[in-house]
Amino acid sequence: MPNDPYAALGAYLDGTEAARLAAALREGWHTSKALEEVGRSRRDTATTLLKTAGLGHTNPALSSAVLQAIAGARGPRPDGTIGRATVTPVWTMPGAGARTGRLTSEARRMVEQARTSVVCSSYNFAAGSEMWALLREASERPGVTVRLYLDTATGQPSKAAADLPQVTVWGTQPRPGDSKPVTNHAKFVIVDRALILLTSANFSYNAEHRNIELGLLVHDTALAASIENELTAQHGKSYALASAGR
Repeated sequence: MPNDPYAALGAYLDGTEAARLAAALREGWHTSKALEEVGRSRRDTATTLLKTAGLGHTNPALSSAVLQAIAGARGPRPDGTIGRATVTPVWTMPGAGARTGRLTSEARRMVEQARTSVVCSSYNFAAGSEMWALLREASERPGVTVRLYLDTATGQPSKAAADLPQVTVWGTQPRPGDSKPVTNHAKFVIVDRALILLTSANFSYNAEHRNIELGLLVHDTALAASIENELTAQHGKSYALASAGR
């Protein structure tokens, strides 16, 4: 960890966290309240780093300026390239499992803490999976939109559309000149256009509980926006709308 307290804080926070903290402190929130803008699993470290840097509600002007600078440094660059990201490996393993965290619990935490949006893509998506229930709950929360991209042959987009009425569901379709739908093998969750979980796992019981699966948790607003924009560009081309949701 860098010796400079500002550098240490900048190395830890992602752009979205820094921007939210800056806005909260600028509005006059107490530091403990502002830190609710950081995910629970990262809050203790963020609290320590803010305190070490001498930032918080007692000095809102300096604190918001420093945090906004961090947000700018961690966000998209003027040339469109992706800035430095925080990357954490997360595993699912049977038995004792890996010490770096469980894929299923990390996905649950992300979706449960979503404030504005969840975008999810999978090859196989089973109604008995935990993600199925999580997406339903997220789609029913005020202000949260949920989009789901599925493989038509394996991912059950019609079933998902029927059972998750507030989720916008897209299923693969044939490209022009082809007779079979393309295969959607991309597996990830994006929350609030900032936090990305790229994973080898499908959203099924075996993948969530029995298999050895590896995912990468990435904090990067530019990358999240890039992925979502690429999916949107494929609407009506590789993906057909199964349900408009809300």
